[in-house]
Amino acid sequence: MIRAILFDLDETLLDRSASLKSFLQDQYTRYLFYFREIPFATFQARFLTLDQRGYVHKSVVYRQLLDEWHIKGLTSDQLLHDYRTHFSKHATAFSGCHEVLMQLRAQAYKLGIITNGETAFQQRNMEALGLPILVDQILISEQEQLRKPDPKIFERAAARLHLSPQECLFVGDHPRNDIEGARNAGLTTVWFPNGVEWPDDLLRADYEITALTELKNALP
Repeated sequence: MIRAILFDLDETLLDRSASLKSFLQDQYTRYLFYFREIPFATFQARFLTLDQRGYVHKSVVYRQLLDEWHIKGLTSDQLLHDYRTHFSKHATAFSGCHEVLMQLRAQAYKLGIITNGETAFQQRNMEALGLPILVDQILISEQEQLRKPDPKIFERAAARLHLSPQECLFVGDHPRNDIEGARNAGLTTVWFPNGVEWPDDLLRADYEITALTELKNALP
């Protein structure tokens, strides 16, 4: 019997794509003196390409941008600090996020979040969305010294909820980090793709949804 629902953060509860695009407009404006020869559309498109849905560290992304455009007087460290400082101000949740979490709590499910990333950065994003008060456990890879898809981080989340992995369901967008990792730990899996294609060599998730409000269809 499923007694807990665990969620990925980026592109599952947090609409990272929308949040990032909003932040990039803000950052571009803030550093317009340096980017004045680069149209915003070009800046945004190149950033998103290099970023690869968040799986390339921002220091690498910014260094590449500055090198490609031969921008002087501005460093990747400055832009990275700006990203870490201001991104959370643009954090946007997916439609239905808070309503679904509150409904699940009302149904007595235990709730948790498992996310890869830097502790302080991800904490600020979750606080901006008002998520910590809605869940029972939060596991961030830097703090835990474990990263998805390692099954141990999913097992640890279940243990902190005093449940077995078989009593937990995990919702995420990444086929390998989220779905394969959770499955290998024994959790029921729900794929929320958000533009990600499923690899041909991977066993599909137990359930698939196109909106958080569809999650009820995966529950008893």
